[in-house]
Amino acid sequence: MNVLIVDDEPIAQEILKKLAARVSFIEVIGCCDNAISALEFINTANPDLIFLDIQMPEMTGVEMLSMMERRGAQVIFTTAYPEYAIDGYALDATDYLLKPIPFDRFLKAVNKAHIRFKNSQQFNTKPDQAHVDMDSIWVKEGKRLVQIYLKDIVMVKAMADYMEFVMLDSRVIVHVTMSKLEELLPTPTFLRVNRSCIVKLSAIRSIQDLQIETILPKEPRISIGATYWDSVKSHFKELF
Repeated sequence: MNVLIVDDEPIAQEILKKLAARVSFIEVIGCCDNAISALEFINTANPDLIFLDIQMPEMTGVEMLSMMERRGAQVIFTTAYPEYAIDGYALDATDYLLKPIPFDRFLKAVNKAHIRFKNSQQFNTKPDQAHVDMDSIWVKEGKRLVQIYLKDIVMVKAMADYMEFVMLDSRVIVHVTMSKLEELLPTPTFLRVNRSCIVKLSAIRSIQDLQIETILPKEPRISIGATYWDSVKSHFKELF
């Protein structure tokens, strides 16, 4: 995957380049120190993956991502300020990395991006297969392919060997595994809360007593699994 690094600090650029050099399937093709030059670079070089700093002068990384045409490029946010990371939750970033970035965490993020990249290159319509574009997920329902927009998904629930995509006005049941969907659905936009349920963060109305209330008016509350509580709580560091 061709990689663009966007960070206003030269030291941060060098650190990311050194981390990237240790991964065989990515190659840094450019570095930009501001959002304006980065947008110009994206339009001409069309990178596959962008490491994007959040706190930059003139235009933040969040502002840049909200206005840019990615043409299939994935974005991994990088930031020294965890309070800014939550701003990117609704923008379909593949992941975010908190500076200073350890290599194991860096590798986990790029592996996730690589899985999505490979799926976009070779979409197979067999059962137990799904494919994510930047704004939607393609799944196989029976004999037909269905496009589900990420913005419309409230949650995904396991049903034996199937998964149910729950939207505000419809539901789709597909033959795909939870582990497959966890790989494909972007974090931190989507959050696994127990063994059988993934919830979109922006669809959570409230959390109380290890129970999640979503924006669905008639849906029962969702229990947060004990082993998933720390992960859920980490997304609301300043509140818990």
